[in-house]
Amino acid sequence: MKDKDTLEIFWALPYMQKEFKSGPLSYFSHLIGHEGENSLLSYLKAEDYAMDLGASGDSELDCMSDFSVTITLTKKGLANHEKVLDAVFKYIQRLKEVGP
Repeated sequence: MKDKDTLEIFWALPYMQKEFKSGPLSYFSHLIGHEGENSLLSYLKAEDYAMDLGASGDSELDCMSDFSVTITLTKKGLANHEKVLDAVFKYIQRLKEVGP
């Protein structure tokens, strides 16, 4: 067992299962969870805020969907969790403005 400091951001969304052909939850989990160059995780690692990041979405109970981002923080990231949150929301805003 390992002791980990994690930050989880959770969104409750309208039911997305009817959009299964275009897969918006999978699409955004791929974009936000990307680990390569210019990714959210690469920025967080460069700032020594995070070690790992995952994003996922699912549809529940035939009435709602959810989306979450889970970040394993460093001690510096825990101390600066507001900056980590800010980076997540800025990254999402950037995707909205200019696309992937």
